[in-house]
Amino acid sequence: MTLTIVPHGGGDATETIDARTSAPLRLRDALRYERRAPEPRGDAGTRDGLAVVAGRSLADERVLTNARLVMRDELVRGTVRVFRGRIVDIDSRRSSLPSALDLDGDILIPGLIDLHTDNLERHLEPRTDVAWPSFGALLAHDRQMAAAGITTVFDSLCVGDQRQGYARGNETLFATLREIDRARSAGLLSVTHFLHLRCEVSADEAVGAFRCLVDHPLVRLVSLMDHTPGQRQWASVAKWRECNRHAIGSESELDAIFERRTRRPVEKASEARREVADLCRQRGLTLASHDDALPAHIAEAAADGATISEFPTTALAARLAKAAGMQVIMGAPNIVLGGSHSGNVSARTLAQEDLVDGLASDYVPMSLVQACFVLHAALGEPLPSAVALATARPAAMLGLDDRGEIAPGYRADLVRISLFDRLPVVRSVWCEGRQVI
Repeated sequence: MTLTIVPHGGGDATETIDARTSAPLRLRDALRYERRAPEPRGDAGTRDGLAVVAGRSLADERVLTNARLVMRDELVRGTVRVFRGRIVDIDSRRSSLPSALDLDGDILIPGLIDLHTDNLERHLEPRTDVAWPSFGALLAHDRQMAAAGITTVFDSLCVGDQRQGYARGNETLFATLREIDRARSAGLLSVTHFLHLRCEVSADEAVGAFRCLVDHPLVRLVSLMDHTPGQRQWASVAKWRECNRHAIGSESELDAIFERRTRRPVEKASEARREVADLCRQRGLTLASHDDALPAHIAEAAADGATISEFPTTALAARLAKAAGMQVIMGAPNIVLGGSHSGNVSARTLAQEDLVDGLASDYVPMSLVQACFVLHAALGEPLPSAVALATARPAAMLGLDDRGEIAPGYRADLVRISLFDRLPVVRSVWCEGRQVI
């Protein structure tokens, strides 16, 4: 299979590469990124260790007062002062400055950090077989993240997309990365974007495409997936058919897809897992397993060097992951709805056993903030610890030590929330001190 890359900035020159054998730096060269060492926490001159080529300037100073502040371990009423994108002071008193913004007693939480969202892919393909222009899809996705209170998002993109065939999936992936580069360079993104590459190890071309992408500087998280019907998330083939029948259409098409997805030998998928894991280990990238169900899955993940178990489908797998020293991430929609849409373990049940270390929006961006308040209202989880599941704790998992808390020195990623019938309503959002909602 070949992929065509258009050089950054356009032009007539193109480069055709083989997804199985391409040198890892080809894509990075085409996108012209420059990775830099992270700046000290107090310097807002760069963002996330990457030079800002273009963008809007940060407001010098902002004061938010009369708010209920969700701190790391407590809820206090007070004032937050922001200077050049960083929190510089927290005061329990109400500010009398004329320029201070009175939040009328609303709740102020840290900006949410979403480690797994399929939202961008849903904008790229809003209906089956409908390919939406990728730049417009990216901007719509970005605004939706901001509106949901998510200020740091790990755009989750599948490498080796089996739904539409490997060539189309990978071509869409490469095109999307170019558009992320363009939008960042033009200063058009409201929130901070990283990449979460989801490697479908059951796909023939996944490893070759991953080699082309692994050195992209926005890649911070990699997960190993196997969505073969009959295992993990889709242990029930009947449930797989039920959930895919509407999107796929006819029974004959469903049968053809089932045959294609189950014909690859298990040994090939295991070999692909090991190769992707080795590439991540060499680069110090955080690795996650996905849809763990059995003890063998956790043992395999631990051997791969995974530090996160993403969406375990059974309570046993979640317990074993914790025992192996892994962090467990569950889907926020599972919390909000009270159960898994695919018939797997309830995230609320795992939360009651203290088996949940973080939440991700998965397929509903607004579910992330809602899940925090459901845990607080329905399960009695203290609000600071519930909010930490979508802020401080995901930040710690990915080594983002400059965000995730309302504390001096941290990025001023802040979300103003009011409650309506116990439903959290996002009213305002600041990303690095700049109001985006």
